[in-house]
Amino acid sequence: MPDSLFDFSRRERQGIACLLILIVVFQCVPVVWLHVRPLPPPADTLGMAEAERAVAGLLAEGAREKTRRYDSMRASWKGKSYRKDSAFRKPWQRDTAWKKSWERKPPPVIGINVADSAEWERLPYIGAGYAGRIVRFRNRLGGFHSVIQVGETYGLPDSVFKKIQPYLRLGDESLRKIDVNETDEKSLADHPYINTKLARAIIRYRSANGRFRQVSDLKALPLVNDSIYRKIEKYLIAP
Repeated sequence: MPDSLFDFSRRERQGIACLLILIVVFQCVPVVWLHVRPLPPPADTLGMAEAERAVAGLLAEGAREKTRRYDSMRASWKGKSYRKDSAFRKPWQRDTAWKKSWERKPPPVIGINVADSAEWERLPYIGAGYAGRIVRFRNRLGGFHSVIQVGETYGLPDSVFKKIQPYLRLGDESLRKIDVNETDEKSLADHPYINTKLARAIIRYRSANGRFRQVSDLKALPLVNDSIYRKIEKYLIAP
C-alpha cells in the first residue's frame, strides 16, 4: 500500500483539527445550555404531586397519633405492676389470685377411674386439654391400676403430675381386661401398652401353639420382657 495515502497537507490537517473541535463543541453545548437555562418542570396534569403531598401528610399524622397513644399508655402504666394476660399463659401458669384461691379452698380428691373431664378440671393446673387426654388414656387402658399411671398421659408434664398427685385416689373399680385367646390383632394393638409388633406376635404364637393356658405364657414371646409383662398382665386374661 503506498505511503502517500496517509500523507496530509498542512491545510488538510488544519481542516481535520477544526472538524474535531466543532464536534466537541456541539456535544457540550446542550449540557451547558441546560445548566444555564434549565427546562421548566412539567405540568402536573394528573395531580400526582398533590397526591404525594397528601399521602406524606397522612403518614406524618399517623406517626404523631401513634406517638401520642404510646405516651398516653406509658403514663397510664406508670406506677402499676405489669401482669401478662392469662389467655396467653400455659394451662399450669395461672396468676397469683388463682393460686391463692386454691390455698383458701383446697381442691377435691377425685377417683381416677370414675372422674369425668369436669372433675379433672377442678384440680390445679389441669385445663380442658389435659383433662380430655387423661380420660381418653384411661379409657384406652381399661382403667388405672395405679395412681402413677396418670403421669403417663401424653403431654402431661411431670411437674404438673406431682402437684395433682396428692388429690388422686385409686378406688376399688375393676379393670377392663382383654381375652388374649379371642381378641383380634387390631383390638390388641389399640391398647396403649401393646404395640403392633407385639399384637402380631401374640396372634402368630396363638395360631402356631393353640390357646394360651395362662397370661404368663406370654413370657415365651421374644418381645415380652419382664418390664413389658408387668405392664400388660393387669389387662389380660386367658380363660
